[in-house]
Amino acid sequence: MGATYTAAQKAATQKYINSTDQIRVRTGKGNLDFIKNHAKDMGETLGEFVNRAIIEAIYRDRGDILVEKTHSDEYGISGNLLLSKDNHYEIDFSVNNHRYIKRLEHKKGDVPEQFISDYAWMSLENEYENELLGEE
Repeated sequence: MGATYTAAQKAATQKYINSTDQIRVRTGKGNLDFIKNHAKDMGETLGEFVNRAIIEAIYRDRGDILVEKTHSDEYGISGNLLLSKDNHYEIDFSVNNHRYIKRLEHKKGDVPEQFISDYAWMSLENEYENELLGEE
């Protein structure tokens, strides 16, 4: 006896599809199992691994270093604190389905090492508020 696909499940699936973009990727024969196994070894799904690989490649190509991941419980958003090639901090975050990388005021050395987490978290919230409410 098969399970029924409820209206609630259909609505949830549609909501998920509408909240994501899709990229189709082709790879040489024999690579798929290699990539899937690596993702599994990393504790990720194939999609999670591909997304991480793309973001890491973009940061590397730009000359950015990922300092740390940060999250705002107040707004329920996440972002990445980056160190640019000219030693300025940047925050990479999304608001209303738009991705932003914003340069922050402080350079490496301006913020004591023990406060980097707090700086990342406060910067994320400030940049989110600026984008949500409009910069003033």
